[in-house]
Amino acid sequence: MSGKQMFLAGAVAAALFCASQTQAQDYAFQGFATADAMNQMHAAMRDNMMEPSSQARAPTRGGAAASAATQGRRATVQTTYRSSPAVSTRVRAQFAEFIERTSGREAAERARSAFQSGDPITSWAGIVREDGLRTGDLADAMAAYWILNWIMANQGDNNRTQALAVRDQVRGVISGSPAVARLGDAGRQEMAEVLMLNFLVQQATYVDAMQRGDQAMMRRLGDAAVARFRNEMGVDLRRLELTDAGLVSAS
Repeated sequence: MSGKQMFLAGAVAAALFCASQTQAQDYAFQGFATADAMNQMHAAMRDNMMEPSSQARAPTRGGAAASAATQGRRATVQTTYRSSPAVSTRVRAQFAEFIERTSGREAAERARSAFQSGDPITSWAGIVREDGLRTGDLADAMAAYWILNWIMANQGDNNRTQALAVRDQVRGVISGSPAVARLGDAGRQEMAEVLMLNFLVQQATYVDAMQRGDQAMMRRLGDAAVARFRNEMGVDLRRLELTDAGLVSAS
């Protein structure tokens, strides 16, 4: 998502940008089977970032046992998934239905047409590739979504080291989640692809404002990102710093 990567990645992203205008790029996760697990993961990320010094504290004997148990659970939880075309078809259909409910039939038809003529996952991969992120891993999809929203909120930038640090941060949170463990491949794929589609809508709208030099629109999009994360996740993106260790509390 660094400056040179901020571009509209093909017809899919461009069509989603057109579909996003009346909705101000604020597509929600509701309506998807993984919505509850998604909310739990965002809450776990919030807790992880708000306690940056927790790993430095010496554990008690009970704490050490609990930590060992957590590590044991993490070893069994996958963040990767094997993609199924059927899951992708379902996610895109639900996403287009959401666009139709919020932005109208014409916008939804543009999105459906784009999904038929191009692969949004390929578009997403083209944007995040230089940051070292990739498809097939829920941690990568969630990291890209958090970083993009942080960039919009702060009109900032990122580098590859920071992106990979956030991915590892997310992976650590996901790996300890029984909710994600219960999802299986199909659930992890759905969650990842919902994040990717939201990313494409938000990124396309922000890039358009950047390319036009529309500072007012960039501020509105940043404010929307702040409001979304505050309302849905209890996180103030403007009180976070993006560092080589990941996203941490500015305090």
